[in-house]
Amino acid sequence: MHVKLKIYFTFVENIPWTASLLDCILWNVSKIFNQSKKTLAERVKTLRAEAGLSQEQLALEADIDRTYASQIERAIGNPSLKVICKLAEVLKVSPIELLGK
Repeated sequence: MHVKLKIYFTFVENIPWTASLLDCILWNVSKIFNQSKKTLAERVKTLRAEAGLSQEQLALEADIDRTYASQIERAIGNPSLKVICKLAEVLKVSPIELLGK
């Protein structure tokens, strides 16, 4: 069965429209990912300011480096789910609230 799937995917990859379809899918995923990073950055920065914490204090309590906290707030860093959960705990919100608008 594995061989059939491999042949199928090889066949599909050689059809011209699949490349553009794949490009569209990847572009949309990338767009959603970048928007999610921006939303997370804005929420962390806003909630941190509301809590009266510096980036250094936030980083210390979340057990991450201060420069990484800065990268997250600038939508440069790619925090893991574990880091998102730690930040949410420090900021006293749910992880969903950090990722939501």
